[in-house]
This record gives sequence, C-alpha cells and structure tokens, in this order.
Amino acid sequence: MKSCYTTLQKTAQAEIVIKKSRFITTASPVNNEKEADEFIKKVRDKHREATHNVFAYVINEQIQRCSDDGEPSGTAGRPVLDVLNRKGLSKTALVVTRYFGGIMLGAGGLVRAYSEAAVRGIEAAGVIKKELHLQLIVIMDYHWLGMAKKEVENFGAKKINIFYDQKVKMQFFLQPEKADALTERLVELTGAKIKVKKGELSYI
Repeated sequence: MKSCYTTLQKTAQAEIVIKKSRFITTASPVNNEKEADEFIKKVRDKHREATHNVFAYVINEQIQRCSDDGEPSGTAGRPVLDVLNRKGLSKTALVVTRYFGGIMLGAGGLVRAYSEAAVRGIEAAGVIKKELHLQLIVIMDYHWLGMAKKEVENFGAKKINIFYDQKVKMQFFLQPEKADALTERLVELTGAKIKVKKGELSYI
C-alpha cells in the first residue's frame, strides 16, 4: 500500500460561463471505480437536459477513465483527466456538464474551457493529503490513562477515542513506522502492565 495519496476534501460544485455556454463542474472523492460510476450516473441524471456530461476519474495510476460525451475527440474528457493528473490526485472523479450557449468554441477553446472548469471544481472541493495509518488499541487500568494518553499524543496519534469499562480502552491511529516504538515505550513505562493490539490499516 502507498504511504499516502492526494484527493478531494469533499463533494463540491463550481460554474463558469464561456461565450454563453455554462460549464458546471461537480467534483467528488471516490474510493473505487464503482463509486466513480455511481457518482457520474447521479450527475448525468440530474443534468439530463445538458448538451454534454463530460467525465474523468483517477482511482490510481492503473485505473483512469474519461469520456468526451459527444464533444470532438480529445477536447473534453482528456483535458479534464490531464488536470487531475497534473494535480497529482487519486480517488477523484469530475463531471463537467455543458449547456451549449449557441457559440462554437473550436477545438482549442474547448480544451481551455474544460481544463478551466476542472480546475475550478477542484478548487471548490479542496485538496487533502491522506496518509496510511495503523489502528492501535491500548487496554489498561485507569491509573495509567493520563500517562498513556500523553505518550500517544506525543507520538502524533489521530482520532483518539477512549472507552471506559472495567479497564480503559483507548483506540487511535498512528503512522505504521511509529507503532513499535510507541508500544515499547508504553510497556516500559508501565512495567508491561498494559496491552497494545494492532488493528487495521486505514488512510486518514
């Protein structure tokens, strides 16, 4: 698994008007091809009356798709896909909807219009870097909680959750390369009176 990837923060929309044609970009993070296809279908259904619903998505380096949806070949889907790749985005889908305004843009004009629309959509959605993290679960007596939480925070853990029962259970996510060092630190400080379990890998 890659240590990190860049995607969109949220689903968002942006619109530009070029020579009376409306270009509406809907941008969204997606986890896989199935989600990308569902997203594209949803946008197309919403804009059934549009002249074109051009799309492009990148899941990873191997899985990338685009469509001109009736625009001259290479003037729409490919420019949108090129923008995604220039921005270094993965797990990202864009649909640029065009409502034709009656003025022809020409091949060069279309490439520029769809490229600009793609950039605007990405700006509206925002970009975020997702890093691979390992879930760790720490089980301990109550009196170790303050010390353990401080150590966990010092190691840069994210999404710390604490559950109170007969013992305290603390769940959090940590960069994988730090897991062993933190485990050794907690075991050392408590005289091996603390349990640390490894969970699943996730991007956060």
